[in-house]
Amino acid sequence: MQEQAPQWSETEKQIAREALSKAYTRETETLITEIRQKASAITELNDVWSLSDYLNAKRYDIDGKYDYRDSTPIFVLAKLIKEGWLHADELAGLTPDKRAKVAALARM
Repeated sequence: MQEQAPQWSETEKQIAREALSKAYTRETETLITEIRQKASAITELNDVWSLSDYLNAKRYDIDGKYDYRDSTPIFVLAKLIKEGWLHADELAGLTPDKRAKVAALARM
């Protein structure tokens, strides 16, 4: 028997969106810093193409990761905690069972 997806209140949805926004800001600010460093180290054309490839991969990763859909916030939040872009205490306000599921998935 398939388990029913947990219901999210409007408050919980707002908490999740705010957490995603914080994580997105952290990750994109870090990316900008990395890009500045990589760009300053360019010495030949192959470095340019490598940077382009890196940017394309990061764009794909970030666009997919922050594609918020109401059906999958637990998985997205867990991934962001696991990657270090989000902290569990930033999910205060979610029900204890949702926080526990996020924490369990983040440990996997």
